[in-house]
Amino acid sequence: MVLDWAPYVSERLVVLGDDGKSAGRYYTITIGSDTLTKSLADLRTADGWNDFSDDNGAASRSIREVLINIVTDQGKRLPRIPVVTHTGWHRLPDAGLTYVYADGRTYPSDRYVRIIGAPEPLRRAAEPLERTATTAECREAVSDIAAHGWAPLMALSVGARSLAHSLRPVSATFIFDAAPNSGKTSAANVGRSLLLTARPKPWPPVPTKGMNSTVTDIECAIDFEGDMPTLLDDIPLTRVSSAVEVRDMEKKLEYVIRAAGNATEIKGRRNRDLTPKPGNRVRSIPVIAAQMLPPSMQESLYRRSVVAYLSREGGEVDWRWYKEGGGQRLTVPLRTIGDEIIAHLYALEDPDSYLQALETQAFKQLAPHLTVLPAKGSDAMDGVVTAAAAMLSGLGLVAAVTDRDMAELIDVVAAPLADSLAQQATRMHQQSTAHDDVATAVGEALRKALYRRRAHIRDDKGAVGPVVPGHSEQDQGVSQNRAGTGWDGKGSALYWLPDRGPALGITTSNLNMLLKDSGDPRVNAYADRALPEVLLQAGVTFRNTTQKDRVASHRVRVGADNLRLLLLKADLMWEL
Repeated sequence: MVLDWAPYVSERLVVLGDDGKSAGRYYTITIGSDTLTKSLADLRTADGWNDFSDDNGAASRSIREVLINIVTDQGKRLPRIPVVTHTGWHRLPDAGLTYVYADGRTYPSDRYVRIIGAPEPLRRAAEPLERTATTAECREAVSDIAAHGWAPLMALSVGARSLAHSLRPVSATFIFDAAPNSGKTSAANVGRSLLLTARPKPWPPVPTKGMNSTVTDIECAIDFEGDMPTLLDDIPLTRVSSAVEVRDMEKKLEYVIRAAGNATEIKGRRNRDLTPKPGNRVRSIPVIAAQMLPPSMQESLYRRSVVAYLSREGGEVDWRWYKEGGGQRLTVPLRTIGDEIIAHLYALEDPDSYLQALETQAFKQLAPHLTVLPAKGSDAMDGVVTAAAAMLSGLGLVAAVTDRDMAELIDVVAAPLADSLAQQATRMHQQSTAHDDVATAVGEALRKALYRRRAHIRDDKGAVGPVVPGHSEQDQGVSQNRAGTGWDGKGSALYWLPDRGPALGITTSNLNMLLKDSGDPRVNAYADRALPEVLLQAGVTFRNTTQKDRVASHRVRVGADNLRLLLLKADLMWEL
């Protein structure tokens, strides 16, 4: 007897890994009136079958195992259909170099391949428009972009260069650090519009992901979007954002920017047996729109980024023109330019050499404007300038398909981009100085806390008192009690440990609370778990040489208690 809910398999889909080898299986299965595509891993769980409304027998593991045998037996009789899990350039078996769009189209169009994992809004946005633009329309569109602010033209360049990322990677992130309502999303969407048009209305754009999403959501979305303009929108920080909000955004930027700059996985992944599994990667140039970058963002992240600073009335983006319909008029020409660049790249015999030549030309035009870089901190800008030139070379691709002069387009962007790089260099130097000055910042924060009675000194037995020789009661945050028989102290306890350095011992949580209360951006944005290592590397604390797994903190007997403390070098607060 054949069950009326038995699965019928119409397609066997074989996932191709980055190396072109098989990396998984999917099946297109029909049960009753439902036809769905499921991975073999999905079929091993009850949830994988629950999407079939006419299935009523897969709740049992034993039945699922039988059904999987039925599916795989049918599948092996079907031809293999190659499947990819991200957009962009792929070298398909027996077909060679192929570009795969988010909606499943390919260039060349006769390639036999499927793509899985495209979110529905992204798939719809990638569908072709009803017509293509003429070369004259494309030329006019580029002129309009150039006439309404340098930042959108730079975004167009970054988007165009993203289309060739896997052919010659650009290991950096592009960031708009922009005041509210300054047009940062309008500018970023110019590059995004090379391949995507939001439906049913062209505004607002379909982002890769919002920066308020979880780290996992962001890494999965950015892994899918290979060789296409990306948009991580929007970092909503302000001057009054909480420390928690700042740390959360720093964490997300750390994952994306460092993975892009180092060409590594965003996060390591493991199978159930703890063997390594392929992780998500940055497969394009990440474009991030930020209302404000975290004040404590590390210099090392700036060195892996190119930052464009925008203001509301600075002329970087004529946001009124875009708002009043200018952006919408660019839709058809930009989509045509995107398709033409893909065809242009496909036709190249040696894409790497061609792209390198464009980068060299872009650097030569940018270099004369770099005299605005400040002397301090300019050494750290070498990699940033190289990345900026690589991103700027995208205008060479735009010029090639619109019969424009690359040099004319770069002239619009080069000087203001150099000014923006000068601001970035200044910011990097400030961050470097702040990091190098962590010890001073900790000392200042603790002295203020003692003076304001937010902290106090105790001896190695846990008794409150002015036990540090040569310093006043007020310096140590203590005062005599009303009866005149002892000492009182408020706030967090700092234990004077003269035989350990001398050192001042304090718990990590209490110290971090005092540092956050200080408001000092050099030290007020670290998580409790990160602080011990930061202070150890900055030379603020003594290293634990007896516990290899606890090198930044110490177990100390204080009275009857055995406390886990950070041992601060006493001379960072006082001359002893």
